[in-house]
Amino acid sequence: MKKIAGLILLLTIILFAGCSGPAELKPAYAPEPSVAQQVGLTQSVPDVVIFAVSGRCGVPCDGAPDDNYEYLSGRGTTKAVARAFSKLGYSVRVLTYSSHLYNHKSSLSGKWERGFLQLEADFNWVRRHWPKARRVLLGHSHGTNWTHNLLRAHPRWTVDYLIDLDGICTLWEKDNKDDFTDFYRRYGNPWPVDISKSCDVERIKKHRWWTSKYSAKDVAYAGAVYNLEVQSARLLASEVGAEGNTSLVFDYTDNLRLDASRKNIWTFVSKKEDHSGVTEPDSKALEWVSARIAKLGLP
Repeated sequence: MKKIAGLILLLTIILFAGCSGPAELKPAYAPEPSVAQQVGLTQSVPDVVIFAVSGRCGVPCDGAPDDNYEYLSGRGTTKAVARAFSKLGYSVRVLTYSSHLYNHKSSLSGKWERGFLQLEADFNWVRRHWPKARRVLLGHSHGTNWTHNLLRAHPRWTVDYLIDLDGICTLWEKDNKDDFTDFYRRYGNPWPVDISKSCDVERIKKHRWWTSKYSAKDVAYAGAVYNLEVQSARLLASEVGAEGNTSLVFDYTDNLRLDASRKNIWTFVSKKEDHSGVTEPDSKALEWVSARIAKLGLP
């Protein structure tokens, strides 16, 4: 009897081990998926999930990245992008993150902010548990480095839309150097590339005799089906906020694929809005994004 019971127990263990599989194992470094805690067991599966990553806390900002916080929802940016999909008849859920490797407490927001490792954990949870939900990555400024690096670090992961609002690489590596050093010391590098190096890292052969280096935020990796890229006005924008002119910061590099093509990439250069202005829900930049989504629909 004991032998039979032992055999049944062994078969049960093997069965459950087979069901979970390697894909179900959570890496030691990964936080618990916050999306699973938020939605609950009875939440219906949305048609579209938007993962939005905000940028740097500003210039000057001596506390970056620890003072970085999630601002795209407060500005209405995420709502404007979600509305574009809602108008097509899709249900939408928005998940938001700050520009940081780790979850952290920002002294500027006074809140606990979710970082890249949380984005990675949540994205993986959604793709495994909601496989029919369409996925959208939305990033502003430094946030585009994190959204692009998610696809760079996971070449087999896919998104229907990769939306970039004025991606900037300047200061990103410097800001995050200490956190990556700490992370690699504790866990090693779990990704196929070193994402701490993200500026001028991809060599793209544009012509037979001409190879250029592109930052990760300027590369629409294979996992991105559609890539919508917004660049803010060059130098002096015609509409400058009372806080000062931030249009001296702008994305000046059109995105490319690794094969140097621009397949399914669309770029819009705003003539009016500065670096922050492109995130405003009534901006020409977001009007263009919404119009593109309306025209293209879901791939």
